[in-house]
Amino acid sequence: MVEIIVVGEGRTEEDFLAKLVAPALASQGVYVRPRLLRTSGNARGGALTWGRVLHHLPRFLKERRDVYVSTFFDLYGLAPDFPGVGNALSLGDPLSRATAIEDAFRQDIVAAAKCPTDRFLPHIQPHEFEALLFSDVSRFATVRPEWEEHSGRLSRERASAPTPEHINDGPTSHPSARLQRLLSAPPYRKRIDGLNVAKSIGLGRIRAECPHFAGWLARLEALPPLDRDPGP
Repeated sequence: MVEIIVVGEGRTEEDFLAKLVAPALASQGVYVRPRLLRTSGNARGGALTWGRVLHHLPRFLKERRDVYVSTFFDLYGLAPDFPGVGNALSLGDPLSRATAIEDAFRQDIVAAAKCPTDRFLPHIQPHEFEALLFSDVSRFATVRPEWEEHSGRLSRERASAPTPEHINDGPTSHPSARLQRLLSAPPYRKRIDGLNVAKSIGLGRIRAECPHFAGWLARLEALPPLDRDPGP
């Protein structure tokens, strides 16, 4: 059995991990445990800062030696002090930028946790969760029939990029901004509609359309079991 703590950026990502990713991987003996970073008291989620990440992730890695840790963070809006962000700006391809940040992120967290490198597998999603929803834009109208009138515009948005993960990250053109602009009556609601559209699309189609996301899941599926923690 393989256990993985996957730290999501917010509640929507947590729901997606729990309801789509975890069941799919569990069938292969890989058990995903979604988790959010604590903000204050018992509150979780909120703004993602490098300080919070550096405070919590090494602790998660130290909890048990027989558990892997991964992340599901957005590339869009990633704090400029996050490892690798500055150097990655020169890379034109968003998948290459995400990979470069993941490599630097991994080095810093592993050094802070003093753990084996292979126990931490960061994932930075180009450009954010909503990119995955462009894997099949016809499913928006399945979730909300009122959105059928927007199908043509959604299709054009999807056709503007080689993959959903290439839909750009400008302040008004990142994937969620496009959905907020295009969908109305009713407006797009990230946590409710985002999850329902993802369910309607299905994880298989998302993997087929989003290579960086698919590569991450493939790495999780290939992980070997770790030696059980002997405890105190």
